Amino acid sequence: MLLLLFVSVILFDISYAQVYGFGRCAKVKTQETFDLSRYLGNWYEIYKFKANFEGNAKCISANYQLKSNGHIRVYNSGIENGKIRDAIGDAYIPDQTYPARLGVKFSSWAPYGRYWILDTDYTTHTLIYSCTDILGIFHFTYAWILGRERTMDQAVVDRLFNKAASFGIDTSNFLKQDQTGCTTS
Repeated sequence: MLLLLFVSVILFDISYAQVYGFGRCAKVKTQETFDLSRYLGNWYEIYKFKANFEGNAKCISANYQLKSNGHIRVYNSGIENGKIRDAIGDAYIPDQTYPARLGVKFSSWAPYGRYWILDTDYTTHTLIYSCTDILGIFHFTYAWILGRERTMDQAVVDRLFNKAASFGIDTSNFLKQDQTGCTTS
């Protein structure tokens, strides 16, 4: 009975926190060639799957900078209730055979989560997918479309939605992000 209660609490927490589903994660293919140096710099969140750790922030951006140890400093920020809300994380490429499959974490005690780049041209867009299977019974998923500008051409958005859908990712979970009234940070 205690185990059932524990699992129920976990499922409730996960369902509130992000997109989840039964079964395994979608089988995706990350971008085969990936140049980290071209990926570094500022990106703006255009679409995302629900992620409660972002709260109700708007003007969300990410900045990626190479650290001396080969890892990547991740600085995410947004504006919530008129105040800057930010988080600093660490990312790296765990297997050079798959350079577009990064691991990322925002706490020293947390394990690295998936940050898999499905598509990027480095200058206008990137499509990111993250999914974790729980015992093969259910999974929880995050996905983002980021741009180098605060707006993105609808044709690019449509192409990225189609690419995500081709892997079995439910694009109806994407939420448009508010990038209006933002400073140039």
